[in-house]
Amino acid sequence: MPTHPAPRDFGLLGFDHVDVRVRDRAKAKRFFVEQLGMDVVGEGSDHTFLLFGDQVLGLRDAKDGETLGGVDHIALRVSEWTGLRSRVGRARVVITGEKEREDSRSLFLRGPEGMRIELVWRPDPHSHSCSHVQAPVVPLPDLEE
Repeated sequence: MPTHPAPRDFGLLGFDHVDVRVRDRAKAKRFFVEQLGMDVVGEGSDHTFLLFGDQVLGLRDAKDGETLGGVDHIALRVSEWTGLRSRVGRARVVITGEKEREDSRSLFLRGPEGMRIELVWRPDPHSHSCSHVQAPVVPLPDLEE
């Protein structure tokens, strides 16, 4: 029988949010709010965050040449922040940035085929507040050896 390595435990709980690229954010926002009943929980110069249940859909303005309706990034909620960066580093996953907010902390990772992945920890996993001002992502050195 083939043996498989033990899965890495990052404490993944599920999706925290998914951001998609749109050309007409106002039109997309109206659709999700008026047609599907989502609530606006945050808005900035290039994004809108919509809440449904305890999940968030992010609408991001597409830049020239980007695929419309394509996924900008996926964010996976984790159960614990302590030691997460070390566990990710040991798994040889490339960390591209880190962000600390009032209500959450994030690690940004480079996934396969250019996929952008965010690991999010929230002290209260049932709340998702979005500030109107987006703090800059702090780039980290490339951890590839």
